[in-house]
Amino acid sequence: MYHLLPSLRVAVLAASLLVFVSSRSVAAQSDDTAERDTSEVAMYVQMPDSVVVTASRYAEPSQTTGRRVQVWTRRDIAEMPITTVDQLLEVTAGLDVRSRGAFGVQSDLSLRGSTFNGVLLLVDGARVNDPMTGHFLMDIPIPLPEIERIEVLRGPATALYGPDALGGVVQIFTRAAMAPVQNTENGVGGDVIGQYGDYSLYGTEGQLRVAREHWRISVAGTAQGSNGQPITNDQGDVIESSRGEERTDFERYAGTAAAKTKLGDGSIYARIGIDDRDFSAYHYYAVAGDTARESTQTLWAQIRAQGDPRADTRWTAQVASKLHDDNYRYNPQASPSIHTSRLTTVQAEVSRTLSPEWTVNGGVSGQVRGIDSNTLGDRADVAGGVFASARYRPTKPFVLNGSLRLDGDPLYGLEPTPQLFASYSLSTVTLRAGVGRAVRAPNYVERYIDLPTTKGSPDLNAERSWSAEAGTDIYVTPELTLRLTGFGRRTTGLIDYAKVDENDAAYVARNLNEVETLGLETEASFRQTIQGVRVLLDGSYTLMDQTLTSQRPVADARYALSSPRHMLQGRAAISYGQITGSVNASYLDRTGNREIPTDHYGLIHVRLAYGWQMTEGKHVAVSAEVRNLRDREYSDVLDAPMPGRTFLVSLRFWL
Repeated sequence: MYHLLPSLRVAVLAASLLVFVSSRSVAAQSDDTAERDTSEVAMYVQMPDSVVVTASRYAEPSQTTGRRVQVWTRRDIAEMPITTVDQLLEVTAGLDVRSRGAFGVQSDLSLRGSTFNGVLLLVDGARVNDPMTGHFLMDIPIPLPEIERIEVLRGPATALYGPDALGGVVQIFTRAAMAPVQNTENGVGGDVIGQYGDYSLYGTEGQLRVAREHWRISVAGTAQGSNGQPITNDQGDVIESSRGEERTDFERYAGTAAAKTKLGDGSIYARIGIDDRDFSAYHYYAVAGDTARESTQTLWAQIRAQGDPRADTRWTAQVASKLHDDNYRYNPQASPSIHTSRLTTVQAEVSRTLSPEWTVNGGVSGQVRGIDSNTLGDRADVAGGVFASARYRPTKPFVLNGSLRLDGDPLYGLEPTPQLFASYSLSTVTLRAGVGRAVRAPNYVERYIDLPTTKGSPDLNAERSWSAEAGTDIYVTPELTLRLTGFGRRTTGLIDYAKVDENDAAYVARNLNEVETLGLETEASFRQTIQGVRVLLDGSYTLMDQTLTSQRPVADARYALSSPRHMLQGRAAISYGQITGSVNASYLDRTGNREIPTDHYGLIHVRLAYGWQMTEGKHVAVSAEVRNLRDREYSDVLDAPMPGRTFLVSLRFWL
């Protein structure tokens, strides 16, 4: 499966460089959709920010979910100084993005102090998490121009989506999946972006979409790469191996195609995608003697059918499949580790509006997972679950959302995961609170890895947690919103690599007895237009404290206490006429982590863009961007080097 479809690279480049023709815009959703709280708006129209899906599996105003969900829209993506999904998530409150390489090459996600295996990633409702390891979570073949919105749900969600959602859920909604297929005007649209920067950094991506009366097609591709920055030792000398200079070089090519059409009063949607990347993996997983390189390939396919979203009874059925290849070579003298992991998921659910007070939802899901590996062996497992949820609104300000799921897995048997969240909304204040249980099974690496410094444990148990939270959203003015959330989680049997004695030669995967996490999230959002100047500000501060207790003393644990104690994250954008300036900034303090030499650091990324309308419906923009403005030397994991100051310029056409 290595180097899948070599001609893909040429095809992606050609597709990305298309100059698109004029189109008529697709009719937008009216503002009053935000007042609907049924699934009528789910997955078939462009939803306003105030309506979310991920918190309850059907669309409803965020104020009634009892949860904190942060929404990033296509406009946010276009305005911010980012080139990958990872870079967008870096300014999401409470979300810790632990990157090993530049520009989205590989990143782990942690939410509210979870390990990097405790965040669930969904693409249009389908599970993406790799059964081999959480390190491949962000290997997704969805270029930025194809993303319509991203929702980040904080807190437990196993009762809604199954195992792994201990810290929260990140869900990507694509433009094709959310496109309306009823009363759609005919039209053609598209987006193409080209970038070039320091160290021969290049990037080009494009999207082409065609809409007819009852169907929609979307094609997107991306190609990115760089010669990379030289990697130096403590004395400032460039490190060399038998391959020559060690650099942070990478290449990534991805492409996807999707279609959506009417199915009676409902719709059917299908997508295929491929992601192919090759990169320096210097010190990604080890230190001594590590001059690694790695290549990964991902194949993705999904198909979803759903009934009339406007009916009292609504149904959805979906099948998704992922094939992931990984070729890792520790150094030029070592034999490669070759892995192929597989994941197929099926899901069917039904929702029913019983009355203005009651909405119920229920369904079944299953997954077949496996791996073929020259180091981990050949493995396969089957798991599944049933779930039900209900939304009860006895009075207009008060809403209860409850869910219960029962999962069956050969690794932990039957496991119930309930959750209950409530909200109480007044004109300027929303109060929210809830509690939930979550579970996560060990992955194949945790069970079967066998290296001199890292050992797996085939008999690992699942980790289980109870989480609780309470918060308030204060709408000070129509332009200013303040949010405060306190949360706590107690995890038993947390899976981590630990040493019982500091003289142990290897970290061994173990179920640690208990980890307690307490945290406080504060957020502020400001939107205002003053004399033609549009000002947008988002900022957050997260404080977390984690305590590890164990029945046996643990000398060192690799990930359990690695979350930042302090996190400052934010972005700003100012637009006047055709000029937009934007800044993304973050500060992390990892004072409790022994594995990362860069305990605390701050990053600033800036962009200045100028855009104009060429002719009716056709737009163009040029921009200049500086990443890591302060040229900060830092590492997120071990001492895998992250890029210093990088300049790049971009040209974008869209209609």
